[in-house]
Parts: sequence; structure tokens; C-alpha cells
Amino acid sequence: MWRSRNILSGLALAAALSSAPAVADTFALVPQAGLAGYGATVQWGFNQYLAVSAGYTFMDQSVRNVETDDGTYDGDIRLSNPQVMLNWAPFGGHFRVSAGVIYQDTDFALRASNLSGNAGNVVTSMTVSGDFVKSIAPALTVGWETPIDKPGLGYHFSAGAMYSGAADVQVSARCRTANSSGVPTLPEQAACDTFTASERKKIEDDLERYEILPILQAGLIFRM
Repeated sequence: MWRSRNILSGLALAAALSSAPAVADTFALVPQAGLAGYGATVQWGFNQYLAVSAGYTFMDQSVRNVETDDGTYDGDIRLSNPQVMLNWAPFGGHFRVSAGVIYQDTDFALRASNLSGNAGNVVTSMTVSGDFVKSIAPALTVGWETPIDKPGLGYHFSAGAMYSGAADVQVSARCRTANSSGVPTLPEQAACDTFTASERKKIEDDLERYEILPILQAGLIFRM
């Protein structure tokens, strides 16, 4: 009896699928820009409700002459993020929900100079570098774009967030010395080490607010 019910269920499902309106598969190229930089996505549409996309965005941003209470910072921030997303259009139209993963290859390196206050008393220069240790970041977005089954030129917009995890931060410093030899004394070295450890902890605490990063992208769609 159980096997008969299974067979009947399978036949009913096959009949339902065969009676559903056929929708041609589509392929699309989506150049885009946003908070994660520039890039492009390719998209495969299976029907008017479902598509899969794979893409890549990157950004290489220079930071120059940023002044803080401690000194002046220069450096570089680099983002390189391949991604794979499942796109669902629940109404078969423009509105879309996407979920997937983004591979994080993001790092930064900043150099501090002209240090003042307590920092200037302990070190002459400082380098801060780091990256996000969670390499695979889950992501969720909502957006609007030209319907999956509509070929031609269209538009794309998405907004959401990704969970990046905690940042791994390294701080190194050149210690200030009171003598002309350029070699710190033990008390000077100890003060320098304490300062760099404190700075590392402070920066890691500050970056905790960025464990969830916003996603905002817009672009065009060339769908075939």
C-alpha cells in the first residue's frame, strides 16, 4: 500500500510539472558597483522565480593624511570578494530575495606618524594591519531587478548584510629612545610593548561593530 501511494504521488507530481507553463532558461551579465567596490556577476535563470548568480567585486582604496588625536595615518584598504548567491523572486516579478556566501579576502595596512600625546611619548611610528579571519561570510539581500525571464537590457539593485566575523589585528611600533644609540632600554621597551598591546585591543574592540557589514550594490543587466 505504501509503495502504491508513492507511485501515485510521483505520477501526480510529474503531471503537475508537465502542465506548468514552460519558461526558457536565461543567462545574464550584471556589471555593478557599490560599497564593496566594482565588479560583475553572471546569472543563470531557471524559471521566472529562481536563478543562481556567481560574481566578484573588488576595491583598492588608498588612505592619506587622516588625522586623529594620536597622529596622522596613511595606508591602503583592499577588498576582494568572490560570491555565490541563490536568487528567489517569490512573485515572479521585480522583487527578489537572495541568500548565499561571500569569500572574504579583505585586508588593510595603515601607518601612523607624527604621533602626539601618550603615543608620541612611547613610539615614533606605528603600523596597523589586519584582515577578517572568517573567510566564508554568509550573506542575505533583498532587491529589485528586471524579471528573470525577461531578456534584454535591465536594471539591478540590492541591499542587505553579510556576517564578516571578528578582525585579526597586528600592531607593530618603533620605540622611542632617550639615548643616541637607537636601542631602547628595558623600561622603554616595556612601555612600548604595553602601548602596542593596548592599541591592538582597542582597535579590535572598535572593529567589533563591523562584524556585520552592509551590502549595497546597483548595476545593469544584459539578459539573454
